[in-house]
Amino acid sequence: MKYTINYHIKGDFLRVDLTGEYPAEKFREISTDMDKVIDENGISKIMVDLRNFKGRFGVFNGLQEIENFREESKYLQFAIIDIPENKPNNDFFENASFNRGYKLLFFYNEVDAEKWLDVDCNIDFEKVLVKEY
Repeated sequence: MKYTINYHIKGDFLRVDLTGEYPAEKFREISTDMDKVIDENGISKIMVDLRNFKGRFGVFNGLQEIENFREESKYLQFAIIDIPENKPNNDFFENASFNRGYKLLFFYNEVDAEKWLDVDCNIDFEKVLVKEY
């Protein structure tokens, strides 16, 4: 199933919107692509919107993926926006990430995510990148 990643960049802020059907086997590819955009643009604050992205991995797979996060990501701030139905798995993922030193929080509305990141999403982004898979 096809999925799309839209990257919106303004200064050190990256907004990522994912749409489509989540292929679990592609998580590392998505993560690697995002890391590349972060590194190339000097990003420190990231908002990832998963609300229009279908499917998620389970708790065990999520724990495995956290183990593969880059050490450099511990210096970044991640706000993940999702739908409330995914909160039980997200809570586990969030706690496991924080316990390993990553600043990653899940939110269920954009306003709270913006406040935590101290950003304004009602801005003109300097750069927009779109990737389709």
